Amino acid sequence: MKIRIWNKILTGVVVFSLIFVGGCGTLETLVKKDGDMSTSFGNFIGADKTGTLPAATTATTAGEAKTVALYFADSTGKYLVKEQRTLPKTVSLARETVTEWLKGPATQGTAVLAAVPTNTLLRDIVLKENVITVNLSEEFMQPNAKVSQEVALYGLVNTLTQFSTIKQVQIRIEGTPLTKYGMINATMLVNKASLVKGSSSSNPIIPSSSSTDSGVTDPSKSPSSINLFTYPQSST
Repeated sequence: MKIRIWNKILTGVVVFSLIFVGGCGTLETLVKKDGDMSTSFGNFIGADKTGTLPAATTATTAGEAKTVALYFADSTGKYLVKEQRTLPKTVSLARETVTEWLKGPATQGTAVLAAVPTNTLLRDIVLKENVITVNLSEEFMQPNAKVSQEVALYGLVNTLTQFSTIKQVQIRIEGTPLTKYGMINATMLVNKASLVKGSSSSNPIIPSSSSTDSGVTDPSKSPSSINLFTYPQSST
């Protein structure tokens, strides 16, 4: 009886081994040793002819870049000058625009000056009913000594109000509402075209075909998690 049992076990092991070896041979045929995955199996798992899996889709592709205006201080520190900068498509164009403004002007020198310390951080940004609230780190309260407080403050305000979806800017410092910036009343901040060097009475606004993003259902949500501006219909 024991001999019969052992014979059955050995037979099972042999059969299993044959199936396993045959299966490996089939898989090896489908996925060749040299890495060529051009077979139907390779196509099934999404591999290209070189045997590598396709790279993840990049967030930015051709035609998605946006050009925005950033307002910095001129050499005298008394007026604003406009610098155009191209940004990749992003979840929040407003957030990216402020982040770029905080980096300061692209041209290093004395012709164009950063309004605030470049280590100023953007804590949060929220849009509600055409009013955008920007929460910044305390470094914002230390403007460039060569720049007037008004120019430093409205450099940010004019940068944000270029968008037709933003009519007013409210600033918070580490979560606390800003009511005064030096001697300037900061409770009602709207675009101030008169500070822009060589500008007419009205400040150019980047046109927008829609004031609401097609995917936005609640305008009170933070633009850190939504897209404030319509792509690609809106030029904002």
